Amino acid sequence: MKTTALILIISLLIISCSDEDKTVTFTGEIINPTEEMVWITINDSTQLSSKLDTNNKFTFELNITEANKYRFDHGGHTFIFLKPGSSLHLTLDTEDFDGAITYSGTDVEENKYLKKRILIAQGLQADRFNIPNLYESEFDSLITNTLGVWKKSLLELKNIEKGQYTRFKEDELKELTKISTIASDYYKSMKKLTPGNEAIDFRIEDIHGKEYTLKDFKDNVICIDVWASWCSACLKEMPYLEKLENKFKNHDIKFIVVSIDDGEDVWKKLLKERNMHGNQYWAKRGQKSDFYMNYQLRDLPVCIIIDKEGKIVKSRAPRPSENLEEIIIEALNI
Repeated sequence: MKTTALILIISLLIISCSDEDKTVTFTGEIINPTEEMVWITINDSTQLSSKLDTNNKFTFELNITEANKYRFDHGGHTFIFLKPGSSLHLTLDTEDFDGAITYSGTDVEENKYLKKRILIAQGLQADRFNIPNLYESEFDSLITNTLGVWKKSLLELKNIEKGQYTRFKEDELKELTKISTIASDYYKSMKKLTPGNEAIDFRIEDIHGKEYTLKDFKDNVICIDVWASWCSACLKEMPYLEKLENKFKNHDIKFIVVSIDDGEDVWKKLLKERNMHGNQYWAKRGQKSDFYMNYQLRDLPVCIIIDKEGKIVKSRAPRPSENLEEIIIEALNI
């Protein structure tokens, strides 16, 4: 009888300790909060919330069954690493989000890794505008270096080979492969638009319906500014483009402004309303036009520079408000 009671007590203690080990304390402070709630997503579907107190702090008491990354939301989202028994504190400034996150408590190394790899992924996403401007060797170097840092940082985590980290490690390596594939596929899809390739011919119309093609601008450097009525950033760039056009008016360069609005009437209406001058054109059929498709104009504004021989200098040149002037000077060889 005594033996049975002792076994029962030991079993209860084991169960109690097991449950206690799963308990996670996750606290934090939000600087410049955008709302009064924060959220954490567990097991891909269960979303838990906590209300910020008067000092913009929050507390979660969670039962975590595996070491892995979990999504955290407040005016944006990031990922945090937790494992059974974790006690993590996070400080986040919404004005710099991932860049300003700091950690204390347990699992700091793992969370610093997540911060680094999130910033690497964001950098590649932001760099998508520059990727079409890279030669193949430059692109390969970019991917090898950036994703190499990501993988090295993962494999250098001191606990990464422990059994409880198996799922986390597998998920991260899969994500690494996924990002590499996406970047490579994007580069391949833009390969015809990389520097030195023949510019793809296009058909555009002026306000009178007269059609123009690439050959109509031959023997000139061509600066194509692509815009649409719904693109506020495009409209903000117009005054900067006009200044550049005036600055290079005595050089062999044609500035042409092409709308990809689906409707010709929308384009003409805005030209009139904003009193827009210069070489204004419309890509007939807008986002269904060959011009839109061939130059992959999903992200606006876009500036394209073509040299006098009809070859692409940059299919994603800087904006007029940035350093587009430097690219023009290079193309004109002045």
